[in-house]
Amino acid sequence: MNRKITILLAFVALIVVSSYVYLSTVPPSPQRQPLSPSENLPGEDKLAKSDKEDVEENINGYSLEEDLRINQTTEEEEENRISGLSQQQQAQLMKKIEPNKMNTVLHEYNTSLPKGINNKVQYFYYNISYDYFLITAENGADIRENPAADSTVVARVENLDKVSLLQRAEGKEFQGSNIWYRVACKKDNQTKEGYLHASTGTPRAFRFDKMLAAVNQLKQQLAQGELHFISNYKNQNGAPPKKGDAAIDEYGYRFYHSAPAYLRADTGSEFRYIPDGILVRILDETDEFYHVNVPTFGGNYYVPKKYIDRAATLSWLNHVVVVDRNQQNEASFKVGENSLDLVSYTLATTGIPSDFSFETTLGSYKAIEKKDRFEYIQKGTEEIGGYAPFAIRFTGGAYIHGVPVEYEVKDGEKVDPGTIEYLHTIGTTPRSNMCVRNYTSHAKFLYNWMDIKNGAVIVIE
Repeated sequence: MNRKITILLAFVALIVVSSYVYLSTVPPSPQRQPLSPSENLPGEDKLAKSDKEDVEENINGYSLEEDLRINQTTEEEEENRISGLSQQQQAQLMKKIEPNKMNTVLHEYNTSLPKGINNKVQYFYYNISYDYFLITAENGADIRENPAADSTVVARVENLDKVSLLQRAEGKEFQGSNIWYRVACKKDNQTKEGYLHASTGTPRAFRFDKMLAAVNQLKQQLAQGELHFISNYKNQNGAPPKKGDAAIDEYGYRFYHSAPAYLRADTGSEFRYIPDGILVRILDETDEFYHVNVPTFGGNYYVPKKYIDRAATLSWLNHVVVVDRNQQNEASFKVGENSLDLVSYTLATTGIPSDFSFETTLGSYKAIEKKDRFEYIQKGTEEIGGYAPFAIRFTGGAYIHGVPVEYEVKDGEKVDPGTIEYLHTIGTTPRSNMCVRNYTSHAKFLYNWMDIKNGAVIVIE
């Protein structure tokens, strides 16, 4: 009898140690800690919905007409739409610029690709350096020869322009601050270099180190075995139970398109929403639940079996897009055994939380499907308003896609005016509903490039 008890205890100990080893060897996700609870949770979900396969909710947080109006107030020539330098041009200029006697340099912006990322860029449609400065001054700003408000103007930039960032410096005090940014841009095919006061904008960067860490963590999770993902697009496998009257839970995840993730194998236990497409590892199962590890949440949960297709997996990672919600940019990578190939990097626009829109939620998602276009419902109605081209769906009704197009009405019929390549607002502030908006040329590039079977999308903060 004692011998049987000893063997049983040893078996239990082995299970505990094995579980510990698994959790110790799998690195934490970039979003291992839950999001801070929102102070004001949106109430009723006001977005009209459709059961049709290629029709989604309204995808625009801000009015698309407003985005197009902003386009009209900026220079329309393609070469001037983004007035920054390419990364190569910026790097060459950094080697040539001379010290300025009027300022003290506080920081030089020289972001480079970290070890582990190879430059294999295939998309070159717009010039943008790894470090850049977004103009937020409503009326634009003057780039000045020296860091002083009375210095000679060398170039004019407009609201939401992006220029290459060279240095942060101390200069002559203006509006209570002596911080200036040394920047460069292309005007009339000439490189203009000078200073913008800190009050005119904000520095941005492609944070390749964070992107590399996020992809490597997903790679290491896959090294432990295949991953599954939640499947409840348009609540097709059943709506989860509601958490009060709010459209999202305290972590920012929606009721719609989600499954319940219970703390125990009991539908009466506490739960949170776990969104469609998010990657999970099946640890065990009961009659009704899969016991899963959710890297994005940094914990283990019980999910009803109807929300996970056991046959649908991510077993190998070939292509991945990383979206940086904080910086409003993104990069795509081809995954190698010991390194990543940077295939493209560009600006992006993510979702904004409001009465008629939701933010793009953080996490590691399966690239689920491609659509050459999908239609969306016009805000505040149940009518089709337009479409988005070259779309890759990764969670619920959220896609990476090109610039939305509103149908025109002629003689009572809806007419497609043709695709739109560019919005000046891309890469500035969140403006969409859940989706990640790209320049249409880049969305097309990703659409043709992405290996859906072995692809993922990671959203970081």
